[in-house]
Amino acid sequence: MKKKLLSLLLVLAMVMVFSGCADKSNTGGKDAGANGDEHYPVTFSTYNYAGEPVEFTVNKAPEKVICAYQNNIELMLRLGLGDKIVAAFGLDGPVAEDLKDEFAKIKYTQKPISKEEAIALSPDFILGWYSLFGEKNFGDVGYWHGTGCGTYMSLNSGCRKATKGYKQTIDDEFADILTIGKIFNVEEKAKKLVDDIRNEIAKIEKYTKDKHKVGIAILEDEGDSFRVYGVDTLGGDIAVKGGAKLTIGAENSENVSAEELIAKDPEAIFMIYFEGYNTPEDAVNSILKNPKLQSLQAVKNKKVFALNLTNVYCSGYRSYIGVKTIAENLYPELYK
Repeated sequence: MKKKLLSLLLVLAMVMVFSGCADKSNTGGKDAGANGDEHYPVTFSTYNYAGEPVEFTVNKAPEKVICAYQNNIELMLRLGLGDKIVAAFGLDGPVAEDLKDEFAKIKYTQKPISKEEAIALSPDFILGWYSLFGEKNFGDVGYWHGTGCGTYMSLNSGCRKATKGYKQTIDDEFADILTIGKIFNVEEKAKKLVDDIRNEIAKIEKYTKDKHKVGIAILEDEGDSFRVYGVDTLGGDIAVKGGAKLTIGAENSENVSAEELIAKDPEAIFMIYFEGYNTPEDAVNSILKNPKLQSLQAVKNKKVFALNLTNVYCSGYRSYIGVKTIAENLYPELYK
C-alpha cells in the first residue's frame, strides 16, 4: 500500500513539474508581463529630482499617460500612442502639421495641470522634463513610483546637469525615442524615427565632407547680451550635425556681448524664437536691424535665420527639422 501511495505521489509530482514547464513556455516565462505579453516586463533608467539615476519596471504598456512638452506629445502621436494620453500640456509652438489630426483627439491644455489634478487622473505613466518633478510642480518621482506610476525625464531637460563633463547630444534624443518605444512596445516605429534623422545626417555629412564648413552662431537675444547655444548644448551638436562649424560656442556656451559677437564675426547666425517669447521676425530683426551689428558679414549677406527652440532643445523627432534647417540655409543646393 505504501509503495502504491509513493508511486502515485511520484507520478503526481512529475505531472506538476511538466505542467509548470509547459506553462512557463506558453506565457514567455521569466520575460512575460502580467498580461502574458513576452515583451514585458521592461526595466528602464530615468532620474529623480536630485539628479540620481533610478530604475523603474513596467509589466505592460502604460494606458493612462500624462504627457508634457512638445517633444513628448509629438513623439507619442508619431508612435501611434495618442489614445494613451489622458492629459497633455506645454507646447512651445504649433504642433507639427502632419500630426494635427491626431493632436485634435487628445485632451490638451496650454496651462500645466497641478499635482492634485494629476493625482485625480490616476495615471500609470508620466512623460515630461526634469523641471516637471520639482516641488512646485508634480513633486519628485519617488512619490509617483510609490503609487505604481512610472516616469521618464527627457535626458536633455537638465536631469543630468550635475554629471561632470556632461554634454547634451542628439544621441540623447535618440535614446529618449528608443526608450519610449521600448516601454510602449513599439520599438520598430521608434527605430524608424531615429533612422530618419540618422539618414539625414549621413546625407549632410557626405555632401559637406570636402567642403568649407560655414562658421555660425546660434544665439538667443536676452537684451543686454546673447545666450549662446554652444558645444555643450543640443543646439550646438545639431548645428555640427547640420554641417556647420561653431564660430561662437566652440569652447563653451557663455553669453556674448554685441562687441564679442562683432569680434568673432560668424558667417551665418541662427536666432532662437519660441511661442510666448518672440516671433521669427523679431528674432531675426534683433540682429539685422541692430545699429551696432551692421558690420557683421552675416548682416551684410543677409545670412541671419530664425530657428525654433523646439527643434534644438529636448527636440525628440524635431531634431530632424533642426538638422535640416541648419543644412538648408547653409547649403541650399543640397535640397534643390
